[in-house]
Amino acid sequence: MKLPLYLEAEFFFQWGLRLSNAKNYKAAVTNFNRALKFKPDDYNTLSQLGIALGNLSLHEQALKSFDEALVIRPDCGWIWHNRGIALGNLGRYWEALNSFDRSLEFNPNAAQVWHNRGITLTDWGRYDKAVDSFERSLKLQPDAYWAWYNRGNALLQLRRYEDALNSFDRALEFNPDGAKVWHNRGTTLSELGRYDKAVLSFDRAIALHPQNGQAWSNRGAALGKSGRHTEAIACFNEALKLNERDDFTWYNRGVALEQLGRYEEALLNYDKSLEIAPNQANAFYNKACCYAFLGASEFVMCHLQRAIALAPEQYRQLAKNNTLFDNFRINDGFQALLQD
Repeated sequence: MKLPLYLEAEFFFQWGLRLSNAKNYKAAVTNFNRALKFKPDDYNTLSQLGIALGNLSLHEQALKSFDEALVIRPDCGWIWHNRGIALGNLGRYWEALNSFDRSLEFNPNAAQVWHNRGITLTDWGRYDKAVDSFERSLKLQPDAYWAWYNRGNALLQLRRYEDALNSFDRALEFNPDGAKVWHNRGTTLSELGRYDKAVLSFDRAIALHPQNGQAWSNRGAALGKSGRHTEAIACFNEALKLNERDDFTWYNRGVALEQLGRYEEALLNYDKSLEIAPNQANAFYNKACCYAFLGASEFVMCHLQRAIALAPEQYRQLAKNNTLFDNFRINDGFQALLQD
């Protein structure tokens, strides 16, 4: 006996939901599409199809599904919300904000919508406005650790470090096992010059997620700022085991080696960093310094020249004031480099 069309549609829709909840999004898409063959104007199915497509990073197709659903139910706030997420993932931030705002017209007390609006503003670089959105979300859901975390990230970008630190601390009150929160808290403490405390935060991040190469690298950078260069190198070694293509880690490993007077090794590390990111003025400048320490005058000038070519104001001034280069000041080529 053949089932009525609406029952066929409901069967495939429910099966698609189960698959989507199990994160089997590809199979879920297949079932939602089957449901739509029997009931093509069902806005719930179109919306769930859009969500599954979004989870597969098929954001253009997801947007199409949400648009089709909104033709049928233009007053459905949660579809406008999901449409905003799809647009944000496509980098169409202005349109995404409009979608979130339409969603809020129907439900102004939707904490999740305010939160995701903040995420879009953060991705767009509108950090002040992002903080406002996160705060609206937190008024509605004060225990949302993810909103405290993302508020902290926006404040970190604004260099409001104390406020960012407070936000990360609030996030940890509700979720003390948030590895990303501990990591970004460590980054904030480093920016504040509280390197020993930063190391402790990175320790917590690493304990929760030992495969986080960035946490190892940033822990090493904080140790280096504290003058603990041998410990820093050990951290950079761990970071490079996880990602040997990290120019930041190779560069900072070079700095630590330079501080320990291991100039030949430092040069090799700066070279590794420059292989990955060739336009690092700081790496060329540090190479010039290492060659000056080694008395290899023939290499000092060419590396200093590369640094100044990439960042003229900064490295001309540094070269003028660095006593390492005193022996080169009578050189006409050196003087020419220092001219604006």
